[in-house]
Amino acid sequence: MHVNGLLSSLILIFFTFGNAFGKNILIINPMFGYSHVKFISQMANVIADHGHNVTLFQPYHVAMKNTEGLIKNKNIEVWNYYPDHYDELLKTETPTFPIFWDSQLMNQPILMAFMMPKILGKEFEKTSEQLLKDKKLHNELKARKFDVAMIETFEITGFCKFLILFFLNLHTFADIANLIGLPFIPIMSAVRLPMINEIFGQPSGLGYIPQVGSKRAPEAGFLDRLNDVYRSFFESIAMKGMTEHQNNFIERTLGHPVPHWKDLLKESPVYITNSNPYLDFVVPTTATIVHAGGITIDLKKLKNVGTLPDEYEKILQERDSTVLISFGSVIRSFEMPENFKAGIIKMFKSMPDVTFIWKYEKDDEEFQKKLPKNVHLKKWVPQPALLSDDRLKVFVTHGGLGSTMEIAYTGKPALMVPIFGDQPQNAYMLERHGGAVAYNKFDLQDGDKLTKIMKDMVSNPKYNKNAKALLNVLRNQPIDPKYNFIKHLEFAIEFPNLRSQVPAINHADLIAHYYLDAIAFLVISGMVSVYLMLKVLQRILIRFIVKKQKND
Repeated sequence: MHVNGLLSSLILIFFTFGNAFGKNILIINPMFGYSHVKFISQMANVIADHGHNVTLFQPYHVAMKNTEGLIKNKNIEVWNYYPDHYDELLKTETPTFPIFWDSQLMNQPILMAFMMPKILGKEFEKTSEQLLKDKKLHNELKARKFDVAMIETFEITGFCKFLILFFLNLHTFADIANLIGLPFIPIMSAVRLPMINEIFGQPSGLGYIPQVGSKRAPEAGFLDRLNDVYRSFFESIAMKGMTEHQNNFIERTLGHPVPHWKDLLKESPVYITNSNPYLDFVVPTTATIVHAGGITIDLKKLKNVGTLPDEYEKILQERDSTVLISFGSVIRSFEMPENFKAGIIKMFKSMPDVTFIWKYEKDDEEFQKKLPKNVHLKKWVPQPALLSDDRLKVFVTHGGLGSTMEIAYTGKPALMVPIFGDQPQNAYMLERHGGAVAYNKFDLQDGDKLTKIMKDMVSNPKYNKNAKALLNVLRNQPIDPKYNFIKHLEFAIEFPNLRSQVPAINHADLIAHYYLDAIAFLVISGMVSVYLMLKVLQRILIRFIVKKQKND
């Protein structure tokens, strides 16, 4: 049933008055990436809207300045934690990682497995060290007597760190596990992190989720499956290396051993992700993995975005078709390699009947001279409003999860050009619904190929039809993501020690988990049986032949 405005209001009233004794909830919101911060901030809004007392603790790893307006509920207490080196952060430009544009090294699974832990781990260490040593903060956190703490797991140190902050003098997991009344809920602001999903009972994604360069089942062939195994193996090494790097960092900082992050994590009754089951790939899962993807989307607001600024209204009126190009805030267009830009410019010139709006973060008069008249460079664009306008035909994007959700919930065709991280998976996830195309970033330099695909997407009605079909599904999904999220959160607070929803087989070793011993026994037994049968048959035949020869 569609959860319309009236039903949503009734749900809100029910929870507001049904939770007269609201819980005190701490949410850890590390300040390092806009999409992560936006997702967790919206969680805080939803929880506060349902009558709970929310404290949003925000330790700054980078000096984020574009977070105004994310917290909408005035009852949320925002607790910003500025480290001693915050003035340095203000002077430091937010890292944009231009190397990810065209470095083959950064896209090579083996090298990434050993480079990523150090590259990402160092981004968090300075603020994390201060948090771990700030005894005044520790005492204040414990004095608040929170009922539950919710922590982002992208940076696994955060989860371990805040458990240890609460129980700083306890050095063993048994000490922590025996304490009563403070469950910790892990959050993932991306669709999934296989290493953590597996802890909560979700099996390997092999065969369900394609890796970069692989076809999806059932079209996938042997080489595709081999590529999936190869990339998944080194991806798991990379993630394990990053978590071990961070776990070791905590031990060095505190000067004593700490519980392993997996032992801490698996004690949570639920694990909340930014996945939506009607958008994401279908993977067998368990009740402990809660899908909250879509809570950042306000359908009412998307339907009533208001009027566009005059300059964009004029741009949309120039031609019948308009295309928006934006690669987000972490990867910037002006840092794109020149050969990539040349391919895009060739597409512009090959499609004079289409208007292009390109989010280009730098004033560059010389570059502007290379562009035809149908291109408008903008440092900032009203993305949600443009996506909601029918005159915009296609969105060219990097495939960050925030943009992916906006595309899905506006029913807009998209050319997905993933750059790094979870973006390839987001691109494939949207492509499988038929309204988007996943495009290799290294093919941006091929202007002819880019033009051919863009012309097809602008003119072929199938992309718009499929995108609108997905939108219709998301609008009518049986359980509203916000309702699903808040019910599972309150369930976890009520039953903090519930572990029965994680399959018991997860506690077995590799051999027992996959029944390798039983399979080996059956294979060997079968081979021995066949061998014995052949030997018996051989003897019978020999006797028969010998007997026949004697009779002759």
